[in-house]
Amino acid sequence: MHLRMMNAAKSVQYFGVFLLIEGTLLILVPDLFLSFFLLRAEDVWVRVVGVALAILGYFYFRMGSWNIRPFLWLTTHSRSFQFAAIVTFVLFGMASPMLLLPSGFEFLCGFVTFLLLRKEG
Repeated sequence: MHLRMMNAAKSVQYFGVFLLIEGTLLILVPDLFLSFFLLRAEDVWVRVVGVALAILGYFYFRMGSWNIRPFLWLTTHSRSFQFAAIVTFVLFGMASPMLLLPSGFEFLCGFVTFLLLRKEG
């Protein structure tokens, strides 16, 4: 028996694809990708973060395809937290305001997932 995929699950799955692409770009061409945000890759840690993002993207994609509701809810929490953390880093001068672009996008995607979860009960 195959369950119909919830829209909230699809939103998490689509975001997983975004994370996979973002992670892959950080692994393969970090300077090119980061230049869009006026940043540079100066250490291997950028590639390590790319690996972590790609793995996280895989989890998002698979959990979305399986309609794992508790995971879907957790993504709304984690995406809100990451946005609050990046805003804090920017306010304290620890990060470039350009990081608010991908972080804000992630927050908005999480908010859409939240709304869809509430709508779908």
